[in-house]
Amino acid sequence: MQKLSVLSKLHLLVLILALSACASLTSERLVYDQQGTRVGIQVDPTVYRSSPPALNSHPVQFSPDDMRVMVGALHVTGWSGTLIGVFASPRPIPLFKEEEMSAISGLLATALRQAGSDERVFFSLANKEAPYSNDRTEGALFVRGPYLHIVVTDHAGFTRADTGGGEDYKDLRDNKGMKLWVAPPTQAAMVPVVEEPRWAPFETVHISLNMSEVTARLKPAAPARADRMLVLPQAALPAQLSPQTSPAAEDQRSQIRELTRSNLDLRDRLDEQTRQMRELQEELARLQQELEKAKLKSRPPRKSPTP
Repeated sequence: MQKLSVLSKLHLLVLILALSACASLTSERLVYDQQGTRVGIQVDPTVYRSSPPALNSHPVQFSPDDMRVMVGALHVTGWSGTLIGVFASPRPIPLFKEEEMSAISGLLATALRQAGSDERVFFSLANKEAPYSNDRTEGALFVRGPYLHIVVTDHAGFTRADTGGGEDYKDLRDNKGMKLWVAPPTQAAMVPVVEEPRWAPFETVHISLNMSEVTARLKPAAPARADRMLVLPQAALPAQLSPQTSPAAEDQRSQIRELTRSNLDLRDRLDEQTRQMRELQEELARLQQELEKAKLKSRPPRKSPTP
């Protein structure tokens, strides 16, 4: 009975901690929520996926112009449905349209000034050209060290795959074949493996920027470059946009990063299992000692032999 009571307490404690962690991960603070645009602050899941936690460099003092320069350099590719990407190369488009960038740059800067070291800024923008569509431009960003990390989970420019009439239209695994790109002269940052955020399983569409390099290369010529981008033919974009290297090299690096993250996850799980086994062994040894003491106390005292 005593052993059962101890194990029950342990299970209850684990359940309470798990519920507390889930509650903290779902907490959000809205900075703006109007006309289909939402910007806010949420707990960053990549912080606590590292051991020890990899804290972000928040709060950060960015101006709206700073955000426009950095986030405005990002483009995204993808396809609508499930088969078109097999037959045609996707065409890069800006992550945010010009009017979206004008509206959201100040909101992102404000949110980064309010975010804590274990939080990130999320954004969600409705497609104003199709207000009843479920497709939105959604993602999150955060600053850690010299890098601005951006993850995109959906984009309104690409239609989600047809579910065949099913009610559950949002499949976390359906990222529409998206990839993030950086417009030259900017390049995506080569983040060392030890500094790479440990992304959540379905947050596979992400990119990192070295903030000082982006600012140095783009900020002096930002207005002229923006004008050129507005009149640049869409057909010419795939040849001029590139990540840090060729797509084949990028895919190879992505595979290496995924393998590294998988190995780290396995190591963490093994360490956790080892710790749990050690705790159970210690608890079992303690219970055995208490049982032996109880047996000794329950034995009747030996009678001394009569002379």
